[in-house]
Amino acid sequence: MHACSLARGLLAAALAAGPVAAQPPGTETAPTAWRSAFDGYQPYAEAPLASWRESNDTVGRIGGWRAYARDGQEGTRAAPPAPPVQAAPGLPAATPAPVHRH
Repeated sequence: MHACSLARGLLAAALAAGPVAAQPPGTETAPTAWRSAFDGYQPYAEAPLASWRESNDTVGRIGGWRAYARDGQEGTRAAPPAPPVQAAPGLPAATPAPVHRH
């Protein structure tokens, strides 16, 4: 009952206040410029086909499939482990979770 009467009171106060102007009378806002998210969009274009012999020669020149594998692995080396976090003053240090065994 209390929440319902509170809601009624707030609604009555809002209705009694009357409409609120979005901005003070006599002030104007500058028009906003609209720009599409697709401005400068370039649609997909097929890459020119090369002969299979050229493609094979290129792959052999750069190191074969291993070059492609290395290319995918760059930047994925594991970062050094972070230093342990110290407990805030006045708080106990965290203990590791117990090991779960079956």
